[in-house]
Amino acid sequence: MKIDVEKSLLWTSVGAFAIFAVGAVCTTVLPPIVSPLMYKTDHDVHEYTEQEQRGIAIYKREGCVYCHTQQVRHLDSDKRRYGWRLVEAPPSESWEYVNDKQHFLGTKRTGPDLARVGGKYSSEWHYAHFKNPRDMGDKFPDRKGIFEKASIMPSFAYLTDEEIADLTAYLQTLGRNKNWRVDKDGNPLNDYEK
Repeated sequence: MKIDVEKSLLWTSVGAFAIFAVGAVCTTVLPPIVSPLMYKTDHDVHEYTEQEQRGIAIYKREGCVYCHTQQVRHLDSDKRRYGWRLVEAPPSESWEYVNDKQHFLGTKRTGPDLARVGGKYSSEWHYAHFKNPRDMGDKFPDRKGIFEKASIMPSFAYLTDEEIADLTAYLQTLGRNKNWRVDKDGNPLNDYEK
């Protein structure tokens, strides 16, 4: 029996597209129809200001999501690494993203996860970090004033001061939906900015 290669390729392509279409519909269209609660929450979720929305646009435009994730996984190592002052970061939960029109969950962790970065550093620190990330490493203990070139993040010195302020305002919101910075007795720890 002779196999018609062109028909075989056509049916393979049609079958592959059909499988892809079913998967796309099942993961994007059906969930909100089945459970409208996916896009609602009883938690108090931050509403973005105009400045923070401009920061989101800059975050997207500059491709920050290619190196940074915004989701703390349920791994003990993630909780410790992205915590703050020896307080483990809680894993990310779906309700925290309810007001996000664009999700920057990311898949590559070249840089640190940013899901809980809001308040960890001052806005001045972020400004200096965007201007020259290489200067933000730890100082070598045996050499005065020499920094370890720890960061591989590129410089964003070409951004205007206003753009850096907008981007920083957005970053300072990340992780603030959940009040997780408390000591072992439940007392809130001070962070850099309220």
